[in-house]
Amino acid sequence: MELWHFMWVLAAGWGLVTAGLVGSGWAVVAGEKPRLSMLDQYHVTTPLRALALALYAPMALVRAGLDTLDDNPAFAVILLAMGTGWSFLQGVFILTTFFGYT
Repeated sequence: MELWHFMWVLAAGWGLVTAGLVGSGWAVVAGEKPRLSMLDQYHVTTPLRALALALYAPMALVRAGLDTLDDNPAFAVILLAMGTGWSFLQGVFILTTFFGYT
């Protein structure tokens, strides 16, 4: 495996792990899983809810893609590609901002 393959998998993995940690942390603190219905009403914590939802979104897309893999494989592949792409970008942001990878 070439180095750039490893770095892509590393960045995507960091993004998915971060999404899972944010989703689990939100579920522990707020008592509910992050979902779009959190943004239905404006509240003082709406910016924090939007941030948690944006960080959790790659995991939600990947989970939805895996859930629909049997029913609609084409749509599942699209969801999986969107989720892993988003987690890759999130992982690149985390690795470059917090750990100094360039």
